[in-house]
Amino acid sequence: MELDPKGKKGIYIQKIIEAFAVAGWAAVMIMMVWGTLDVVLLAFGYAVPATVPWTEIFNVIALALPLTYVASKKSHVDVSLFTFRGRTKRLADFFSGTLFFLFAALLAWQLSIQAWRSVRIGEFDQLGIKIYWFPAKIALALGFIGTAIVVMFQLIGQFGKRNGK
Repeated sequence: MELDPKGKKGIYIQKIIEAFAVAGWAAVMIMMVWGTLDVVLLAFGYAVPATVPWTEIFNVIALALPLTYVASKKSHVDVSLFTFRGRTKRLADFFSGTLFFLFAALLAWQLSIQAWRSVRIGEFDQLGIKIYWFPAKIALALGFIGTAIVVMFQLIGQFGKRNGK
């Protein structure tokens, strides 16, 4: 992402992106502790309530929020069938970036609609305790919104470089 590291806005945006990555890491850690505790308790005939639904929620959070950080570092998983150079490489990068932006933006749009609906109705499951689904849906929407924004800035940066800026 083309951010001015010395500018205030760039620093704040980078901090938000890093916070998303830390939240994803925290979700993985919580999920690991929860799962380990459940396995240990099962050995003694007990269980942690609602382990599977909570694991699903933490999986979504752990996947979605760090996407923005990964996109900002341009560390996407990349498989190259062809190696391009110069202008052809820039065009291929711009084309693939545009396709990824469209994918992320459309997914963010639909996920945001679903997240808002989930918040409005207070969507939950009753499995001994209430398990609210909207935090995972909000995290999923935020992850793809952030990713779409980062890729959009990368595309704008590529366009500016191509025009000699």
